[in-house]
Formats: sequence, structure tokens, C-alpha cells
Amino acid sequence: MIASRIFAALAALFLVTAVAIAALTPLGMTLGQGLALMDGTWMAWIQKQSPAWSWMWLEQPFLLRPLWLIPAGMGLICAGAAASLNFGRASPSRRKRS
Repeated sequence: MIASRIFAALAALFLVTAVAIAALTPLGMTLGQGLALMDGTWMAWIQKQSPAWSWMWLEQPFLLRPLWLIPAGMGLICAGAAASLNFGRASPSRRKRS
């Protein structure tokens, strides 16, 4: 019960963050561009530390996605976890009273 509330709060936080990022950043800004604005050396360090296959097939496609997509996806995952943890449990007001 408490885990579903935690996931619901995290979902709300991630989804509000995604909307704020989408509204406040320039149209079409990618994750790679956003990270480069914060610290230009960060992506070079990650590329140096990662295996070549990981950089090409896993990390680079994520860097080409819109900046708001990562928190939006996390919000949807947390919302699904909250719904699945709360599924099937009747609230105290819905229980039959005899």
C-alpha cells in the first residue's frame, strides 16, 4: 500500500519534470545537447569509459532522444508500478459491510 503511494508520487514528480523541461527548453533539444550544456566534458568521459558496442548501440541512441522523454518514460513506468501494486485491493470505503 505504501509502495504504491511512493510510486504514484514519483510518477507525478517525473511527469511534472518532463512537462517543465519540454516547456522551458528550446524546441527539439536532445538529451545529448542538454548534457553538453551542463558539462561539455561529461559525454567524452562516458564515451571513454564505455565499451564501443555499448556506446554505439545503447548510449548514443538515448542521446538523440528529446530531453523530456527520459523523465516522461520514468513517470510512466512509476505510474504503472503504482497501479499494479494497488490493483485488486479494495479501499476501506468500498468493502462490504455486513
